Amino acid sequence: MLTQNEDYWDGAPALNSITFRVVPEGSTRLADLETGAVHVSDPISPSDMSRVEGTNGMRVNQQPSVSLSYIGFNAEKEPFDNKLVRQALSKAIDKDTIIEGIYQGIGVPAIGPLAPDVFGYDEDVSGLEHNVEEAKELLAEAGYEDGFSTTLWTNDNQDRIDIATNVQAQLEEIGVDVEIEIVEWGAYLENTAAGEHDMFILGWSTVTGDADYGMYPLFHSANYGTAGNRTFLSTDELDGLLEDARRSSDQDERQDLYSQAQEILVDEAPMSYIHHSEFLLGVSEDVEGLWQHPTGILMLRDVTLNQ
Repeated sequence: MLTQNEDYWDGAPALNSITFRVVPEGSTRLADLETGAVHVSDPISPSDMSRVEGTNGMRVNQQPSVSLSYIGFNAEKEPFDNKLVRQALSKAIDKDTIIEGIYQGIGVPAIGPLAPDVFGYDEDVSGLEHNVEEAKELLAEAGYEDGFSTTLWTNDNQDRIDIATNVQAQLEEIGVDVEIEIVEWGAYLENTAAGEHDMFILGWSTVTGDADYGMYPLFHSANYGTAGNRTFLSTDELDGLLEDARRSSDQDERQDLYSQAQEILVDEAPMSYIHHSEFLLGVSEDVEGLWQHPTGILMLRDVTLNQ
């Protein structure tokens, strides 16, 4: 339970207290919202959106996040040490199909590693568009006209397993035979950090809202392995841009540097950037002033209840 701090320097919050209840079952959380036992259900599943929206006295709060889901390629291993292969697989993967089929249309297709709400994001950067024929041409140019065999790792998260199965079928269209391996979480982190993988599914959240946190750990060569760079990509130009951007205090200069970095990351394609998730809350119409930060934090200070 959170209780009101009457001595807070910026004034006390509107409510006297807020109680959090841990309810693991999504159906139970939703039923509690419907009966008025709770005022907010966090989260609700995409499949429950129509139920909430169709019920008087309830609404859905939908908030884009600063997270990224991606399929990474080990750039130190053949054939993923060839940029053309990475580009080909990125073009062969239809992220819209994944978002619609697995996340029921909830989420923002990713162009690069940064979500639109992150400082440094550049809306003018163009991603690698889904195009199976161009993907086949790139594979042929790379010397893999007949495709190749590889493995795709995931942990036992059901959404990621579903993504792996979907991608397995999509890559078959360009002659890439994918074997899916489901790895226990601890071993998954250890072995991807050690570079033992070919392809892998993972995510990242830019919790600071700044491109430094969304790019430096994932793509600087100093951060191979556990620190975040599990694709093992390395270019001197990218390293320099990320270093200059974190040293600069000029936001315009930083934006320009991160725009250049995003262009490189589209071209180098160390990962297939899948989507930025969206948070879904079921909220009673009695609740006013509630909003959710793109990092997922519930902003409760100005919340009031109309009762």
